[in-house]
Amino acid sequence: MTLIETIVGIFIMLLVFLSIFGSFRLAIELVYNTKAKTGAVALITEQMEYVRARTYDAVGTVGGIPAGSIPQIQQKTLNTILYTIRTLIQYVDAPEDGLGAADTNNVTADYKSIKVEVTWSVHGKPRSTFAVTRISPHGVETLGSGGTLRVEAFNALAAFISGATVRIENAGAVPAVDVSASTDSSGAVLFPGTPPAAGYHITVTKTGYSSSTTYAQTPENPDPDPGNIAVANTQTTTASFGIDVVSTVRVLSFEPVGPGSFEDLFADQSKLFATSSVAVLNGVLELELVESSYAPLGSAVSIPVAPPYLVSWSTFTWNATTSPNTALSVRLYYYDGASYVLIPDNVLAGNSAGYSGGVIDISTLPAAAYGSLQAEAALSTTDTAETPTLLEWKFAYTAGPTPLPNVAFDIHGAKTIGTASNGTPLYKYMGRYTTSASGEKLFDPVEWDIYTLSLPSGSPYTTVERCPFVVSVIPNEQKSVSVTLDDDTAGSLLMYVSGGGAPVLNADVTIVGGSINNAQTTSSCGQVFLGGMAATTYTVTISAPGYEPYSEDVAVSGTTELSVSLNPNP
Repeated sequence: MTLIETIVGIFIMLLVFLSIFGSFRLAIELVYNTKAKTGAVALITEQMEYVRARTYDAVGTVGGIPAGSIPQIQQKTLNTILYTIRTLIQYVDAPEDGLGAADTNNVTADYKSIKVEVTWSVHGKPRSTFAVTRISPHGVETLGSGGTLRVEAFNALAAFISGATVRIENAGAVPAVDVSASTDSSGAVLFPGTPPAAGYHITVTKTGYSSSTTYAQTPENPDPDPGNIAVANTQTTTASFGIDVVSTVRVLSFEPVGPGSFEDLFADQSKLFATSSVAVLNGVLELELVESSYAPLGSAVSIPVAPPYLVSWSTFTWNATTSPNTALSVRLYYYDGASYVLIPDNVLAGNSAGYSGGVIDISTLPAAAYGSLQAEAALSTTDTAETPTLLEWKFAYTAGPTPLPNVAFDIHGAKTIGTASNGTPLYKYMGRYTTSASGEKLFDPVEWDIYTLSLPSGSPYTTVERCPFVVSVIPNEQKSVSVTLDDDTAGSLLMYVSGGGAPVLNADVTIVGGSINNAQTTSSCGQVFLGGMAATTYTVTISAPGYEPYSEDVAVSGTTELSVSLNPNP
């Protein structure tokens, strides 16, 4: 046999044996899974028989409704597999004799439903199986004492939610209660036979959803809302809870749009991209000196200048000295996506020939196309004893908003859990946080709500724009909120102008009062800001196409915010 034939034969045998091995492994896996499930079914059968062997009145769980001595959760090992056995026993209101208040004998606990679920793991993956049965009393159903607790779960649109987990806890009930069940297709779960008592603590949860709960009365929360539930004998108590899919909110902190610059004073060559026959010495760029003679020609190119969040370029300036025997000119380059090329003369007139006046107006360069620039200086001399010198050069521009790191802020939602003794609302969600070094803070998960962002007392900043102005979060939303901040000012007014629920752009806003007569137009977020305001009353007038004129006297004291909704023209 040749070597190729041998290799092919080995390859074929390898495929065969790998297939056999895969099938063998699959068979072993199947046998193991079947064995594990058989054990689970055996445990379910055992638990069901254990429950059925009891009298009807004795069928109940520890901490459950109905109460009894059967543990709600047990663990057993069978054939080296650890199983968790969960037993849920509930009273059921049968429709045959009427439901709820329409029950003909006023007994809603018609029979008991028993659900036994067994869970285990196979290679780290959860597995489960369950069985459900019911047990009826030998005669007519009776309920010696107890009330009915009905818990409903609904979403932000008031639609009922099925499959939500409802946990009922009450250590003060006799017997104590701690039981969980899931809402049905109508978003409800009933607990007939609930022991009469006050202080039932209810929690409603669902994976991927927000949670809702009742609250105990405490010195910090003397008037909780919703408070823990009381259940009366023979009465039905209904409690409703709102939950929905959670969202995320990303808060971004920025400095406002403002001037910026790139400057090189030639302390060294760190800000130079390339040089030819020039030297940097004592804060001066000049022609290279070799054996007491200056090079006739030389050049230097700055490193690329690409300001982040560039809004517009302003000027390029430089400070140079020349003589009749020396010359220095400057040209500008831009990055075209592949390399740095000379800015064409039809965009920057005279650039190809070079400039020597010390100032270039680059404000007409579009920031989107000319976001990265380089400067080139060409030096020359006709007398090797002389050299032109470049003392500094500078790009000036406007940029922003720029991320502002490490900003502390407060946030709270509109939903409350009660009222403090001094009448202050206690918010369900509130806290103080700080943005990161990159100027952001992620909240995940977040419940649907309307959130208020504010700066804490003593903050060195003032909010000059918050976009959106009203942080309204709906279920299953990824929301970003940008907050632009400037140095704190004694008095300021941040105004939001909306129409039909949307921000009004380019509305004319005039603020008059004291020594101020200020006119602005609203931003893309429908806002204007004015700082340095004395504490007094100002007249605000607003006009925008398609809306009725608006005027209002506004008292400004410290940091003041105003939201104005314009009416459309009739």
